[in-house]
Amino acid sequence: MITILIDIAWILAAAAGIVALRSFLRNPSLKDARDMLASRLRVRIAFYVVCAYLGVGLIGQIKVPEKERIADRSLLDLSLQWIQKERTYSAPFASEVTGIRMLEADRELNRVKGIHILGTDINGVDVMHNVLRGASTALILSFGTALVAMPLGVLLGILAGWSGGKLDDLIQWLMSTVASIPWLLFVIAFLMVFGRGLFWICLAIGLTSWVGTARLIRGETLKQKSLDYITAARATGLSVPRILFRHLLPNVRYLIIIDLTLFCSSVILAESILTFIGIGVEQGTASWGAMLIESEKELMRSPAIWWVFAGSAFCGILPLVLSLNVLGDALRDALDPRAVSSR
Repeated sequence: MITILIDIAWILAAAAGIVALRSFLRNPSLKDARDMLASRLRVRIAFYVVCAYLGVGLIGQIKVPEKERIADRSLLDLSLQWIQKERTYSAPFASEVTGIRMLEADRELNRVKGIHILGTDINGVDVMHNVLRGASTALILSFGTALVAMPLGVLLGILAGWSGGKLDDLIQWLMSTVASIPWLLFVIAFLMVFGRGLFWICLAIGLTSWVGTARLIRGETLKQKSLDYITAARATGLSVPRILFRHLLPNVRYLIIIDLTLFCSSVILAESILTFIGIGVEQGTASWGAMLIESEKELMRSPAIWWVFAGSAFCGILPLVLSLNVLGDALRDALDPRAVSSR
């Protein structure tokens, strides 16, 4: 059941991303923002990097049933099944670092099938393969957590900013209470009770990550509700839900988009930290945090086996988090009315 919910969350997140991108590309009022983003080389590179990770994550989520196997394999595993498993560390780094030399028969086979861009780990598993599989887990956690935190933060932020009075006081009290709870302790307690599945990790992080979004949306709602278009909507007799979701929400969406990009990068880092300290994803689940745990042991060897750490940190976490932050900053400059008016 939980696996089905994770698949549904992934599909909903992918569909929401496609709809948002289509709306951004087709909206005539955003032409200047699109032109500004397209004119920056680093923004284009960041966009292509994020799209590449999204593509890998999507391929990793497509399951292909096989009669010979009990569990289904992902399309990513099938597409990389030509990469052979070695006995242990292999080229291009093992022979230079560890002094391990391949047998002549293995060397001949290595010329055809044993292509390992980042080498292999102690079990002979290709490091780049693990990095690509970890991308799928990172994106599931990012979008799954966003599906919990973002709607909750947006809804409570709009209600608090619009209503004022006792409801606003109640929501602000709730925000202050949640913000005062150390998120790491809450996540540890939550996962010890419910387990360390991806669904529960998304839920645990999402329940502690909506406060920042709610505060942003509340402040923007307070500003927007005094503008002329809201006054005109009230004068025409529109209902409050229609005003909020048909008129107010589209005018605060730039904050949601900006916050989403930065939120996803923080979730990826949070997952790596949680898994590194032993309370993240379950054992056997491909993730960059699990690779960091393995690399800790490898770096303590003599000589140090450094390519597992390099693969997880510099080919997995760093490019995606950096690209998301670049996109977030660029979207803020392009969509924030205050930044636009100052140019």
